[in-house]
Amino acid sequence: MPNVFRRDRAQAIVTGERVSALMRERGVSTSSLANSVRIQRSTLENFCAGRRIPSELLAGIARTLDTTVTYLLANTEDSGPAGATTQ
Repeated sequence: MPNVFRRDRAQAIVTGERVSALMRERGVSTSSLANSVRIQRSTLENFCAGRRIPSELLAGIARTLDTTVTYLLANTEDSGPAGATTQ
């Protein structure tokens, strides 16, 4: 189980970093994002610090930040808007 824990922790850190970076890029405040997904600001701050983000919140966070859950989970490097196509 220790390897699973490390992998989950590493995933949470990457996801938190991506959420934080997109918030800066998109000009979305912590309070605004927390309100849009109906969580406490301190909860969002914990997520951005690398605590695990519950999967039920990822879709709302991605939608608000105009990206995809796939990007937030580091399964792709494309942070573009959800539904956008590349040429």
